[in-house]
Amino acid sequence: MKITELIAQHINEAHEGGNWTEVNIKDTLADVGYKEAITVTKASYNTIAALLHHLSFYNDVVMQRLSGSDPVIGEINGFDVPAISNEEDWIKLKERNIQSARQLVDAIKAFPEKKIFEFTATGHATHYKTLHGISEHTHYHLGQIVLLKKLIRQTKPQHARSNSL
Repeated sequence: MKITELIAQHINEAHEGGNWTEVNIKDTLADVGYKEAITVTKASYNTIAALLHHLSFYNDVVMQRLSGSDPVIGEINGFDVPAISNEEDWIKLKERNIQSARQLVDAIKAFPEKKIFEFTATGHATHYKTLHGISEHTHYHLGQIVLLKKLIRQTKPQHARSNSL
């Protein structure tokens, strides 16, 4: 198997399951409702929704880097999550993340393996390092999401917990 296919597999598994940590974005967020997704905690000013949007943003950035461009990353750094005011908005954000991951996986599989150790247009890292970085980035923020989910659920009064959240 080509190295690009292996890296693509890692990224896919972090989003949709099958990685060695047995934790992935899709399953972790399956039972998270929009109210939980937009809850701000004392542990972080980022919400689950903001972290998910940020991950999608960087999936798109890496796709652009694979195509040879150097996208401008503003100060907001992909944390400009659109307003989530109902379950439909939240479902769309989750779907957008999986879509961005699938597009990135396809772009990685199509990327010429002979270029993997060439520098991206940024000139700061090779494609290899960038692709491993996006995998690490996904796992890092997935860990934050898991912790925020647990924290939000531990601090809720028992009677307020329901499947509709």
